Parts: sequence; structure tokens; C-alpha cells
Amino acid sequence: MRYEPEFREQILKEVEEVGNITLVCKKHGVKRTTVMNWLNRVRNKGKLAEQKQVRELNRKIRDQAEEIEVLRALLKKTYPLWNSEKGLP
Repeated sequence: MRYEPEFREQILKEVEEVGNITLVCKKHGVKRTTVMNWLNRVRNKGKLAEQKQVRELNRKIRDQAEEIEVLRALLKKTYPLWNSEKGLP
């Protein structure tokens, strides 16, 4: 069964106020597991956004590392001093 977002928000707010999930579920005729899923989704929303941001930043780091390697290889081909182990003086 699908519930409207407003109804879900109302239930979650009531659970927070009452502090008893089972009581609120019985009052509104909603399965406890359904409300638990809603709660978990709300609690994990911030974590999911954070995980997405971490993945994006890791991708950027990999891209930049690859770009640095390409530029280093180009410098080694272009300037003989970059071929030495010491690098530029």
C-alpha cells in the first residue's frame, strides 16, 4: 500500500512526540515495519548524501591524480631536466 508523503510525515512526527511506535501504528492502522522503514530512510538520508559526496570527491581525486601523471609524463618528454631523479634544481 502507498501512503501520501504528508501522511508519512504526520506519522513520523507523532512517533517522535509520543515515543511509542507500536501505539501510533495501531492508532493509524499502519504496519510497524512500514513505519520503521520510514524512520530508517529519514535517519539515513543524511548518511546517503554524505556517502554520495565522498564518492564524488574520491572520483575527483582519482581524476586529478591521473591528470598529474599525464602532465609529468609530458614534462619528462619536453624538458630533459625532469628525466633525472632529482627533478629541477
